[in-house]
Amino acid sequence: MRIHWIVKSVLQHKKEKSGSNNGEHMSAKVCQASRSVFASVCVAFGIACALIAADPPAAPPTETPAANLSAHARWVIGSDFTEDNSMLVTVGGESLLYRKGEVVIWNVADGSRAGELVGHPTSVWAVDISKDGKLAATTGYDGLIKLWDFATKTSKADLKKHLGWVRTVQFSPDSTKLATGGEDGTLVLWDALSGAEIRVITAHAGPVSSVCFSPDGTTLASGSGDKLVKLWDVATGMEKGKLEGHTDGVWTVRYSPDGSKLISTSADRTAKLWTTSDAKEYATLVGHKDWVTSAAFTPDGARLATGSLDGVIKFWDVASKAEQIGPEKAKASVWSVSISPDGGRMFVGSHADGRLLPIPEAKLAPPPPPPPPMPPMPLVVKWTTLVPTEFKSTAAATAAITPEGVVTVTGPLAKDTYQIKAVAPAGTEIKGIRLETLADPSLPGQGPGRSGGGNFVVSRFAVSFGPPGSPDAPSALKLESAKADFEQEAYGAAGAIDDNAETGWAISGGTGKDHSVTFQFAPDTKVPAGGVLLITIDQQHADGMHAIGKLRLSTTTDTVAPSAPAEKPVEKPAEK
Repeated sequence: MRIHWIVKSVLQHKKEKSGSNNGEHMSAKVCQASRSVFASVCVAFGIACALIAADPPAAPPTETPAANLSAHARWVIGSDFTEDNSMLVTVGGESLLYRKGEVVIWNVADGSRAGELVGHPTSVWAVDISKDGKLAATTGYDGLIKLWDFATKTSKADLKKHLGWVRTVQFSPDSTKLATGGEDGTLVLWDALSGAEIRVITAHAGPVSSVCFSPDGTTLASGSGDKLVKLWDVATGMEKGKLEGHTDGVWTVRYSPDGSKLISTSADRTAKLWTTSDAKEYATLVGHKDWVTSAAFTPDGARLATGSLDGVIKFWDVASKAEQIGPEKAKASVWSVSISPDGGRMFVGSHADGRLLPIPEAKLAPPPPPPPPMPPMPLVVKWTTLVPTEFKSTAAATAAITPEGVVTVTGPLAKDTYQIKAVAPAGTEIKGIRLETLADPSLPGQGPGRSGGGNFVVSRFAVSFGPPGSPDAPSALKLESAKADFEQEAYGAAGAIDDNAETGWAISGGTGKDHSVTFQFAPDTKVPAGGVLLITIDQQHADGMHAIGKLRLSTTTDTVAPSAPAEKPVEKPAEK
């Protein structure tokens, strides 16, 4: 499971070295945890590191830090607004993993750079600012949780407990506790003021991707690569509930501002809303075409934003579960979506940059265009097998005929004409006749032909009819068209009815398999039941070796459906 997520992220990174925009945040500040980049650490697995090491950064490092958010060309994996809406903190770095990490503070009013929190040597994945605005917490690939004095931008404590990377951090609503979740599947509760460990919870069978406190601070939600969302009692550390339904790893969990609902997003390309009173699924939100990495409620809880690796940010009406019009699609995979506490702005972060955007007006999205009309269903043609009563060969070949109508030819191999008689089946109008050439291990190259490579050439195919009991010679029946499932270059099915001995139907490049050709009779062809059909299969290829080894004939009274163009060999084979 973990390797799957890592490889996906690496491939995404390699595919999109020059994109822009994507994002995440949670509901009105209460649910700021775990910024969206669960996918990717590889030290523990020893598989993706070599790939990433050889891959250049998403954007070349600049010698001078960008002075404005609009020029910030870096991975932006997580983000958070301060409670007074004045500051925005973004985290990420020069890459998703091991290169230098960045924690940058921005002035929301003008997008100017207000400072940095310096201390992470590698990519930073999550940030949360305490509701009282005094503390900030960051963490990421290095597995270190750093507590900061936000006013002075200085480090207060380094917390280390998890084994491996840490994907998510969040302060409790009263700013006294901190929750973290990491690669080892555990949750750790910390005293945010002293940095002391309160409790370790063995939570999930997979890495923990996201944590989120309920607005009243009594419950902690966690999401994991094991596809589960779990609810925990903050006071005791005991499990209170389990939300099952996602079919791939969970990326983000967020409580609504009033705590009545929980959103979870997943690599299964969906987001799910849950009612917290009974831990039941309320809605599944579909429409993203890639992993849904992030989510954020508006402060009133009426709307919800989701961001995805498909670059799309969708808005949803929570009550009606209907999709609303979202902002313009990002130019790159969305990793982080945050909504300001006053509901006036949103931030979208991607692997290449970030954007501050106005919240779009609440308008229902237009319905998706109707799917293109289905192509007409092909006609189902009912075929009646002919069981030959007589077989003749001008080259003195012989045939074994089974009760199922299969004709297997053996004996001398030369230019040959097969003449096969069979009684016409019931029905007054035969619309078509089909010749099936059948592969067989006993034939050269497994056939269906008797040549060394299994090929054949039908120079001419003809059908005649004699009324029941008539002493007269059979009358020729006109064949108007021929369609085959496979045709050798320059030897198409039409060559079998064009009265040219130099052409014919052949299958070089498709030997060793069954093939068929369907011939359509002229309209109003009438063949009363009991009459005798005489089928002529002329095989006059110059080398005298290209005769059919195994075949079956059948007729139909149904209209012969037009077929797709015959399959062609990839290249012209040498064998004819």
